[in-house]
Amino acid sequence: MRCLLVAVGLLGLLPSAFAADYSPPTLRGSDTFVPAYPIYPRWEGFYAGGQLSYSSSTSDFSGASPPLIAFSLRNTTILAQMQPDQWQVLGSRSTGAAGFGGFLGYNFQWDNAVIGLELNYTHSSALNAGAPSTPLARRQTVDGLITDIDLDASGSLRISDFATTRARFGWAIDNFMPYATIGLAVGRADMALSSTAFVTQTDPSTKLVVGQFVFSETRSKMGAYLYGYSVGGGLEVGLTRNIFARADYEFIDFQRLWQIATMMHNLRLGLGAKF
Repeated sequence: MRCLLVAVGLLGLLPSAFAADYSPPTLRGSDTFVPAYPIYPRWEGFYAGGQLSYSSSTSDFSGASPPLIAFSLRNTTILAQMQPDQWQVLGSRSTGAAGFGGFLGYNFQWDNAVIGLELNYTHSSALNAGAPSTPLARRQTVDGLITDIDLDASGSLRISDFATTRARFGWAIDNFMPYATIGLAVGRADMALSSTAFVTQTDPSTKLVVGQFVFSETRSKMGAYLYGYSVGGGLEVGLTRNIFARADYEFIDFQRLWQIATMMHNLRLGLGAKF
Protein backbone atom coordinates (compact mmCIF):
# COMPACT_ATOMS: atom_id res chain seq x y z
CA MET A 1 0.00 0.00 0.00
CA ARG A 2 2.82 2.38 0.91
CA CYS A 3 4.44 1.73 -2.50
CA LEU A 4 1.20 2.62 -4.26
CA LEU A 5 0.93 6.00 -2.49
CA VAL A 6 4.52 6.90 -3.38
CA ALA A 7 3.90 6.07 -7.04
CA VAL A 8 0.76 8.26 -7.19
CA GLY A 9 2.68 11.18 -5.62
CA LEU A 10 5.44 10.94 -8.16
CA LEU A 11 2.94 10.97 -11.01
CA GLY A 12 1.39 14.15 -9.61
CA LEU A 13 4.75 15.94 -9.69
CA LEU A 14 5.44 15.09 -13.36
CA PRO A 15 3.10 17.74 -15.00
CA SER A 16 4.75 20.54 -12.95
CA ALA A 17 8.24 19.48 -13.99
CA PHE A 18 7.30 19.22 -17.65
CA ALA A 19 5.49 22.56 -17.54
CA ALA A 20 8.62 24.34 -16.31
CA ASP A 21 10.66 23.19 -19.31
CA TYR A 22 7.95 23.19 -22.02
CA SER A 23 7.34 26.04 -24.51
CA PRO A 24 4.63 25.64 -27.17
CA PRO A 25 5.83 25.39 -30.82
CA THR A 26 5.57 28.49 -33.06
CA LEU A 27 3.47 27.89 -36.14
CA ARG A 28 4.82 29.15 -39.47
CA GLY A 29 3.32 32.52 -40.38
CA SER A 30 2.09 33.32 -36.89
CA ASP A 31 4.50 36.33 -36.48
CA THR A 32 2.91 39.82 -36.67
CA PHE A 33 3.00 41.20 -40.26
CA VAL A 34 4.73 44.58 -40.55
CA PRO A 35 4.31 46.15 -44.06
CA ALA A 36 7.43 47.55 -45.69
CA TYR A 37 7.67 51.32 -46.19
CA PRO A 38 6.64 52.13 -49.78
CA ILE A 39 9.47 52.83 -52.21
CA TYR A 40 8.73 55.53 -54.80
CA PRO A 41 10.59 55.86 -58.11
CA ARG A 42 13.18 58.61 -57.95
CA TRP A 43 12.47 61.62 -60.22
CA GLU A 44 13.58 64.42 -57.91
CA GLY A 45 16.60 66.55 -58.78
CA PHE A 46 18.20 68.20 -61.78
CA TYR A 47 17.88 66.69 -65.24
CA ALA A 48 18.95 67.59 -68.79
CA GLY A 49 18.81 66.09 -72.25
CA GLY A 50 18.51 66.46 -76.01
CA GLN A 51 15.57 66.02 -78.36
CA LEU A 52 14.42 65.72 -81.96
CA SER A 53 11.17 67.37 -82.97
CA TYR A 54 8.60 67.91 -85.68
CA SER A 55 6.73 71.22 -85.64
CA SER A 56 3.67 72.38 -87.53
CA SER A 57 2.88 76.11 -87.57
CA THR A 58 -0.09 78.06 -88.92
CA SER A 59 0.19 81.80 -89.59
CA ASP A 60 -2.91 83.90 -90.28
CA PHE A 61 -2.01 86.98 -92.38
CA SER A 62 -5.60 88.14 -92.95
CA GLY A 63 -5.24 91.13 -90.63
CA ALA A 64 -1.70 92.07 -91.71
CA SER A 65 -2.29 94.01 -94.95
CA PRO A 66 -5.03 96.51 -93.85
CA PRO A 67 -2.69 98.66 -91.70
CA LEU A 68 -0.20 98.92 -94.59
CA ILE A 69 -2.92 99.85 -97.08
CA ALA A 70 -4.39 102.43 -94.71
CA PHE A 71 -0.97 104.00 -94.16
CA SER A 72 -0.11 104.19 -97.85
CA LEU A 73 -3.48 105.83 -98.74
CA ARG A 74 -3.73 107.99 -95.62
CA ASN A 75 -3.72 111.33 -97.49
CA THR A 76 -6.31 110.38 -100.14
CA THR A 77 -10.10 110.52 -100.34
CA ILE A 78 -9.96 107.02 -101.79
CA LEU A 79 -9.32 105.62 -98.32
CA ALA A 80 -12.41 107.28 -96.84
CA GLN A 81 -14.79 106.59 -99.72
CA MET A 82 -13.71 103.16 -100.98
CA GLN A 83 -12.24 101.79 -97.71
CA PRO A 84 -9.68 99.46 -99.32
CA ASP A 85 -8.16 98.89 -95.88
CA GLN A 86 -11.19 96.69 -95.15
CA TRP A 87 -10.47 94.32 -98.03
CA GLN A 88 -8.96 90.97 -97.13
CA VAL A 89 -6.12 90.22 -99.52
CA LEU A 90 -3.96 87.75 -97.55
CA GLY A 91 -4.93 84.40 -96.06
CA SER A 92 -3.49 81.68 -93.79
CA ARG A 93 -0.61 79.31 -94.42
CA SER A 94 0.49 76.13 -92.61
CA THR A 95 3.95 74.64 -92.78
CA GLY A 96 5.90 71.88 -91.03
CA ALA A 97 9.55 71.07 -90.41
CA ALA A 98 11.88 68.94 -88.30
CA GLY A 99 14.10 70.44 -85.63
CA PHE A 100 16.40 69.68 -82.72
CA GLY A 101 17.12 71.12 -79.30
CA GLY A 102 17.47 70.40 -75.62
CA PHE A 103 15.88 70.73 -72.20
CA LEU A 104 16.99 71.48 -68.64
CA GLY A 105 14.94 71.35 -65.45
CA TYR A 106 14.47 70.44 -61.81
CA ASN A 107 11.86 68.16 -60.21
CA PHE A 108 10.43 68.18 -56.69
CA GLN A 109 8.82 64.95 -55.52
CA TRP A 110 6.31 64.08 -52.79
CA ASP A 111 5.58 60.35 -52.81
CA ASN A 112 4.20 59.76 -56.34
CA ALA A 113 3.54 63.44 -57.09
CA VAL A 114 6.21 65.28 -59.10
CA ILE A 115 6.27 69.04 -59.75
CA GLY A 116 9.04 70.66 -61.77
CA LEU A 117 10.21 73.66 -63.74
CA GLU A 118 11.77 73.23 -67.20
CA LEU A 119 13.42 75.28 -69.93
CA ASN A 120 12.87 73.76 -73.40
CA TYR A 121 14.55 74.98 -76.61
CA THR A 122 14.06 74.02 -80.29
CA HIS A 123 15.84 75.17 -83.45
CA SER A 124 14.27 74.76 -86.88
CA SER A 125 15.41 76.37 -90.12
CA ALA A 126 12.48 75.42 -92.39
CA LEU A 127 9.33 76.80 -90.71
CA ASN A 128 8.75 79.28 -93.53
CA ALA A 129 5.18 80.42 -94.19
CA GLY A 130 4.39 82.55 -97.24
CA ALA A 131 0.96 84.18 -97.19
CA PRO A 132 -1.46 83.23 -100.01
CA SER A 133 -2.58 86.40 -101.82
CA THR A 134 -5.85 87.18 -103.59
CA PRO A 135 -5.54 90.46 -105.53
CA LEU A 136 -8.73 92.55 -105.62
CA ALA A 137 -9.94 95.14 -108.16
CA ARG A 138 -12.90 97.51 -107.69
CA ARG A 139 -14.39 100.58 -109.38
CA GLN A 140 -16.17 103.49 -107.77
CA THR A 141 -16.78 107.19 -108.41
CA VAL A 142 -14.59 109.29 -106.15
CA ASP A 143 -14.74 113.10 -106.29
CA GLY A 144 -16.55 112.89 -109.61
CA LEU A 145 -13.93 110.65 -111.23
CA ILE A 146 -14.26 106.99 -112.09
CA THR A 147 -11.66 105.38 -109.83
CA ASP A 148 -10.29 101.91 -110.46
CA ILE A 149 -8.13 100.40 -107.73
CA ASP A 150 -6.15 97.16 -108.01
CA LEU A 151 -4.91 95.94 -104.65
CA ASP A 152 -2.23 93.34 -103.97
CA ALA A 153 -0.15 92.30 -100.94
CA SER A 154 2.41 89.74 -99.82
CA GLY A 155 3.67 88.40 -96.51
CA SER A 156 6.09 85.86 -95.08
CA LEU A 157 7.14 84.61 -91.66
CA ARG A 158 10.02 82.23 -90.92
CA ILE A 159 10.44 80.91 -87.37
CA SER A 160 14.01 79.81 -86.65
CA ASP A 161 14.09 79.34 -82.86
CA PHE A 162 11.58 79.03 -80.04
CA ALA A 163 11.74 78.21 -76.35
CA THR A 164 9.35 77.68 -73.46
CA THR A 165 9.66 78.03 -69.70
CA ARG A 166 7.06 75.68 -68.29
CA ALA A 167 5.83 74.10 -65.11
CA ARG A 168 5.40 70.31 -65.11
CA PHE A 169 2.95 68.24 -63.06
CA GLY A 170 3.68 64.50 -63.09
CA TRP A 171 2.71 61.25 -61.37
CA ALA A 172 5.37 58.55 -60.90
CA ILE A 173 4.23 54.98 -61.62
CA ASP A 174 7.13 52.52 -61.36
CA ASN A 175 9.48 53.57 -64.18
CA PHE A 176 6.84 55.70 -65.93
CA MET A 177 5.87 59.32 -65.33
CA PRO A 178 3.04 60.91 -67.33
CA TYR A 179 2.98 64.69 -66.99
CA ALA A 180 1.18 67.87 -68.06
CA THR A 181 2.80 71.25 -68.76
CA ILE A 182 1.87 74.92 -68.89
CA GLY A 183 4.19 77.87 -69.45
CA LEU A 184 5.36 80.91 -71.39
CA ALA A 185 6.84 80.85 -74.90
CA VAL A 186 9.17 83.06 -76.93
CA GLY A 187 10.10 82.68 -80.58
CA ARG A 188 12.45 84.38 -83.05
CA ALA A 189 11.29 85.01 -86.61
CA ASP A 190 12.10 86.87 -89.84
CA MET A 191 9.05 88.77 -91.10
CA ALA A 192 8.16 90.73 -94.24
CA LEU A 193 4.96 92.47 -95.43
CA SER A 194 4.12 94.63 -98.42
CA SER A 195 1.05 96.12 -100.04
CA THR A 196 0.55 97.85 -103.40
CA ALA A 197 -2.46 99.83 -104.64
CA PHE A 198 -2.64 100.72 -108.36
CA VAL A 199 -5.10 103.59 -108.87
CA THR A 200 -6.45 104.82 -112.20
CA GLN A 201 -8.85 107.79 -112.41
CA THR A 202 -10.93 108.54 -115.51
CA ASP A 203 -13.04 111.57 -116.44
CA PRO A 204 -16.55 110.16 -116.96
CA SER A 205 -17.47 112.84 -119.55
CA THR A 206 -14.42 112.55 -121.81
CA LYS A 207 -13.45 108.95 -120.96
CA LEU A 208 -9.88 110.16 -120.71
CA VAL A 209 -7.47 108.92 -118.01
CA VAL A 210 -6.60 111.90 -115.86
CA GLY A 211 -4.31 110.17 -113.39
CA GLN A 212 -2.50 106.95 -112.53
CA PHE A 213 -0.92 106.39 -109.15
CA VAL A 214 0.89 103.65 -107.26
CA PHE A 215 0.68 103.55 -103.46
CA SER A 216 2.94 100.99 -101.79
CA GLU A 217 4.17 100.21 -98.30
CA THR A 218 6.78 97.68 -97.12
CA ARG A 219 7.72 96.44 -93.68
CA SER A 220 10.34 93.84 -92.72
CA LYS A 221 12.31 92.76 -89.68
CA MET A 222 14.98 90.13 -89.06
CA GLY A 223 15.00 88.37 -85.71
CA ALA A 224 11.64 89.68 -84.47
CA TYR A 225 10.51 88.22 -81.14
CA LEU A 226 7.16 86.48 -80.68
CA TYR A 227 5.64 85.97 -77.21
CA GLY A 228 2.87 83.65 -76.08
CA TYR A 229 1.88 80.71 -73.91
CA SER A 230 2.23 76.94 -74.13
CA VAL A 231 0.32 73.88 -72.87
CA GLY A 232 1.07 70.22 -73.39
CA GLY A 233 1.97 66.89 -71.87
CA GLY A 234 4.07 63.79 -72.27
CA LEU A 235 5.47 60.58 -70.85
CA GLU A 236 8.90 59.83 -69.41
CA VAL A 237 10.23 56.27 -69.06
CA GLY A 238 13.15 55.40 -66.80
CA LEU A 239 15.60 53.21 -68.71
CA THR A 240 18.15 53.01 -65.87
CA ARG A 241 18.44 54.69 -62.49
CA ASN A 242 19.66 57.92 -64.13
CA ILE A 243 18.75 57.67 -67.84
CA PHE A 244 15.25 58.25 -69.19
CA ALA A 245 13.46 58.66 -72.53
CA ARG A 246 10.51 60.92 -73.20
CA ALA A 247 7.77 61.62 -75.73
CA ASP A 248 6.37 65.15 -75.56
CA TYR A 249 3.59 67.24 -77.17
CA GLU A 250 3.33 71.02 -76.89
CA PHE A 251 0.91 73.63 -78.27
CA ILE A 252 2.11 77.25 -78.54
CA ASP A 253 -0.07 80.27 -79.25
CA PHE A 254 1.87 83.45 -80.00
CA GLN A 255 0.40 86.92 -79.61
CA ARG A 256 -0.18 88.86 -82.81
CA LEU A 257 2.78 90.75 -84.20
CA TRP A 258 2.02 93.10 -87.12
CA GLN A 259 -1.47 91.58 -86.90
CA ILE A 260 -0.13 88.12 -87.82
CA ALA A 261 -1.48 85.34 -85.60
CA THR A 262 0.76 82.25 -85.26
CA MET A 263 0.11 78.88 -83.60
CA MET A 264 2.37 75.84 -83.33
CA HIS A 265 2.04 72.10 -82.62
CA ASN A 266 5.27 70.38 -81.55
CA LEU A 267 6.01 66.66 -81.22
CA ARG A 268 9.31 65.65 -79.61
CA LEU A 269 11.31 62.54 -78.74
CA GLY A 270 14.08 63.03 -76.20
CA LEU A 271 16.74 61.29 -74.12
CA GLY A 272 17.88 62.69 -70.80
CA ALA A 273 19.81 62.09 -67.59
CA LYS A 274 18.93 62.71 -63.93
CA PHE A 275 21.59 64.01 -61.57
